[in-house]
Amino acid sequence: MAKFLKIPLSGVANTPEILVATDKIIGIRPGEDGDPTANPTTKTTILFGQGAGFNTLEITHTAALVGGPSVLAAFNAALAANPGGVVSTVGQPVNTAQNPNPNAGGQGRQPIVADAVYVTYDAFLYA
Repeated sequence: MAKFLKIPLSGVANTPEILVATDKIIGIRPGEDGDPTANPTTKTTILFGQGAGFNTLEITHTAALVGGPSVLAAFNAALAANPGGVVSTVGQPVNTAQNPNPNAGGQGRQPIVADAVYVTYDAFLYA
């Protein structure tokens, strides 16, 4: 039975998510398809083994919070997961941490001035 990664998409017309068969994936790396050093924080490339060469799927996304879990870590965790089914959803690391009210005194319940913002996957390109 085939297993898939589900990548939730934001702002892509008529495509709320894409499914990627995990049995063909040979690697996942940060950066653009043609140049892994270009845009490593906002692009992730999945490499597929197919016959004599490989194909790619380039995902465009917002950047993860510096010092927090990376987008690459989210992809790898979903790839390695065994959720007991056939679909594993790629998580969305934090893009911007929540902001508690600095005047709250740091004890007990903390009012939040700004909610956390999570990475969104905004576009994809098969090559």
